[in-house]
Amino acid sequence: MKRALAALVVAFWAAACSDRPDRFARPTGVAFAANGDVLVSDGYDNARIVRLTPRGEVVSEWGSRGIAPGQFQTPHGIATGPDGRIFVADRENARIQVFDANHTFLAEWKGELIGRPWAVAVDDRGNVFAVDGGDQTAARPRGGIVKLSPEGKVLARFAAFGRAAGQLDWGHGIAVAKDGAVYVGDLEGRRIQKWVPR
Repeated sequence: MKRALAALVVAFWAAACSDRPDRFARPTGVAFAANGDVLVSDGYDNARIVRLTPRGEVVSEWGSRGIAPGQFQTPHGIATGPDGRIFVADRENARIQVFDANHTFLAEWKGELIGRPWAVAVDDRGNVFAVDGGDQTAARPRGGIVKLSPEGKVLARFAAFGRAAGQLDWGHGIAVAKDGAVYVGDLEGRRIQKWVPR
């Protein structure tokens, strides 16, 4: 019964398109703060991040549409690190924005190796993984996964555009398991793929 109730509450939160803090307009990602608060990237229409208690009460919201630090153009994914930092895949601005636990802007990570991040995940060591969805017009076709250090240095880039094993055709979501395995939801490939560390 509790699971059904939780599903109904989440569906209600997302049911109405609105700029009200407690109503979402096409949310794109969910992460959890260290204290259990829920962070939602409300990406397509509102271009903001909303922080909620586990009971659904709005704690705060930040961001607006734009290109300046702390602004977003389709915040498409969100993750938190072991140090409390918040990472947002700012897809249309082709960057990852980094915030502290109080939502203060710290840095933006961008560049050809990062591409246009559709989703982010963080491992137990604080390394950040981003999936480059491959929708860039300048370098089409493109897709892949980038691994960054906690400071934003590119450590590796793997996978490529395509539908063969180990390739991505619009990688859309990413998660990192405790053992370091990386899982990616491949939207157009209609599959989940797994990469294991060597």
